[in-house]
Amino acid sequence: MLPPLPAPLPPPAHPEQPPSYPGVPGGPDAFALDQLATDAAARAYALLTSGRDPVAELTLWQDAVRIAAARPGSGLTAATRALYSSLASATGRTPVDLARAVAAWRQGGFEALAVLEEPWDPPAGRFDRARPLLMAADFPAFRPWRNHLTHPRGHAQLRLGRNGLWYAYESEPGRDDWWPRGTPDLDPVGALTGLGAPGEL
Repeated sequence: MLPPLPAPLPPPAHPEQPPSYPGVPGGPDAFALDQLATDAAARAYALLTSGRDPVAELTLWQDAVRIAAARPGSGLTAATRALYSSLASATGRTPVDLARAVAAWRQGGFEALAVLEEPWDPPAGRFDRARPLLMAADFPAFRPWRNHLTHPRGHAQLRLGRNGLWYAYESEPGRDDWWPRGTPDLDPVGALTGLGAPGEL
C-alpha cells in the first residue's frame, strides 16, 4: 500500500519575476515577451491562491485591451506602436480602436470598456437627475441620448455605466471622436473634475 501524499507546499508570497529575455535582431520584442510572461505568472498565481482565473471570462478583444493597458507608460513608443498594431490586427480592429479602448480600460477596467462600447437605455432616476445637478453647478444643459449626456458645444460628454458611475469623455468640437478622460464618479459633476471649471467647459 502506498503512503499518503505529502501536504501541498504553501503558495509563494507573490508571483515570481520571469527571466529576462535578450533582444535578438529579427526576433520577438523582448519587452513584449517579458510583459506576457509576467502576466502569465500573475494569472497562474491568482489561480493557485484563489482557484479562479481573473481574466478567463474576457473575450479575445477584451483580453487584448487588458494586455495593452498593462504596458507601462502612456506614450506611443515604437515598441508600443508595434504591440498595438499586432494586437489590433489579431482582433480585427485598428490601432486607434485599441488606443481608445486602452484609455477606457485605464479609466476603469472592464466596466469602463463596456461604457465605451455599449450604449444602453438607463431607467429613470439617477440619469434624469444628472442634468439638473449639472445646471445647478453652472454647467449648460447637456443633451441626452441613451446613457450619454453631451455638452451643447460637443466637446465634453458624460456616460452613465451600468455600475452607477459616471465616465467623462472629451472630443474636438464637432468631430464626434470621443476619448475617455478623468476618473469615474458617482456624481456627474465630480466626473467632470479635471476637464475644466463650468465656465471653461
